[in-house]
Amino acid sequence: MLWEIMVLMLVCTIITLGVKIILKNKLATYEAAAMTAARPQETEEQLIIASEIEETGENAVDLLKKYNDHFEEMDMLYDQTSGMEQDEAHVDAYKKIAGLWDRELKSLGDDISRGMMENEKKMYFDSENTFLVSRNHECMKAVGHDKVSVIEKIDYLDRYIKLTREHCMDLVKDYSSYLAS
Repeated sequence: MLWEIMVLMLVCTIITLGVKIILKNKLATYEAAAMTAARPQETEEQLIIASEIEETGENAVDLLKKYNDHFEEMDMLYDQTSGMEQDEAHVDAYKKIAGLWDRELKSLGDDISRGMMENEKKMYFDSENTFLVSRNHECMKAVGHDKVSVIEKIDYLDRYIKLTREHCMDLVKDYSSYLAS
């Protein structure tokens, strides 16, 4: 009798695991289809990246306008994303926005340093390294210690995006003479 109960429980466990795997795969397929249909920010992200690629031959006067336009586009993308439900899709959207801001920061640094003398470049890149370290510390303060839930990831990425955005805006303001020359 005991063996029959154990075999019955084993069969039930195997059936439950099989159903769970099938349902998980169906849910993943459904979510993937829903995300591609309902996430217009991906299209906007692709447009932002495409506009960066198209503008490689711009003259120096257009650099200020280019960065201001990109900042506005990414701000709109951020505003759309910030209203999302706090789940893994929100984390993924914030990661994409953070990646766009990082790409913009790198591009901005390249354009600024292009017109600098060697000693100015060294000072500039030293200050950028200091910013990167302090940004990480500030983001960790927003999260706390040893937290890895979805909400903490969102808090970290939100702080990361805001600090990078502020820094990019400051760079455009402080180094506009290098961008316009």
